[in-house]
Amino acid sequence: MEGTKITVASILGAIASYVCGVWVFVAFVLAAILLDYITGLLAGRANEGLNSPKATKGLYKKMGIFMLLVLGLFLDGAVNHFMVGMDFLDLPFHLPIAHIVTVWIVITEAISVCENLERLGVPIPGFLVRLLRKVEKKIDDKEVKADD
Repeated sequence: MEGTKITVASILGAIASYVCGVWVFVAFVLAAILLDYITGLLAGRANEGLNSPKATKGLYKKMGIFMLLVLGLFLDGAVNHFMVGMDFLDLPFHLPIAHIVTVWIVITEAISVCENLERLGVPIPGFLVRLLRKVEKKIDDKEVKADD
């Protein structure tokens, strides 16, 4: 079942990238980051009170996460178009770096949103967080393998 979910996420990510281009990645990541930041502010205000240095640190972290997406997009272009096109790197497949980074960021942010909502007292189904953590771990543990 987990393999099916990862496969479906990968296929949908690939289709979205070819249909809508880079903006789909940017939109998903920005939406996930914004949702996490807002729920984090709400949870902080409800529990500890607003803490400006902590909120600022969180904002910088979110900017860094967005830069991770930019890095993934850059690597997609560099590896898949320049290195492969120049026969510098001989790969029998297209590396979906930005796809994987986008899915990883969205899942990581979704876990954080669930945690923030729990801090607000919103009941979160246990299976949801467990599922998100399993998918996140699968992505972290996945190795790119090529048939030689």
